[in-house]
Amino acid sequence: MITREPVLRTERLSLFRPERVDLAAVLAVHGDPETNRHNPDGPMRSSEQGERWLRGWIEDWSRDGVGYFTVVRTSEPTQVIGFAGLKVATVGIARGDRPVDDAHEGPADHVRALNLYYRFRPSSWGQGLAAEAARAALDHTRPHHPELPAYALIRADNLASLRLAARLGFQATGEVDAAGRRVHLLGVPGQLTDPS
Repeated sequence: MITREPVLRTERLSLFRPERVDLAAVLAVHGDPETNRHNPDGPMRSSEQGERWLRGWIEDWSRDGVGYFTVVRTSEPTQVIGFAGLKVATVGIARGDRPVDDAHEGPADHVRALNLYYRFRPSSWGQGLAAEAARAALDHTRPHHPELPAYALIRADNLASLRLAARLGFQATGEVDAAGRRVHLLGVPGQLTDPS
């Protein structure tokens, strides 16, 4: 059971800063092949990888004052249903007119921005919970770093994530990251690679 105080509450959810006690949930959510169908790296393969991710998420909060949240239903506080939020990150945008499949090869522009992330247990899919958590995280995080654009990296075949990003106001930029995922930006397309 999560006994710490949430950073955010929504109508149905409580969002917490991640802590070391969340490791089992990190491994369960990220090790599930179903939750990783569209992840170019596939499911998490080891507890060491989960520990590195979780340690990084905790460090993001310490360094930047924002990061990914551990998400639970307020009505079921013993069950972590997923992770969502934004962290300060560097995205490599592929340059040139190469097709998406070739984007990971060759030079890229590296841009600092807020990366939107969400991954939830399949039992919570189709209920609007990822959108609820992501919206709350956006509203919380963007004022902390107004100088940084927010982006999401989404594979072209991940229709559920594409719909969610669009509902949140993200627009496709026509760019791809170094792994071939399409870049979606909150705001005006082109803003990510044309700093003002």
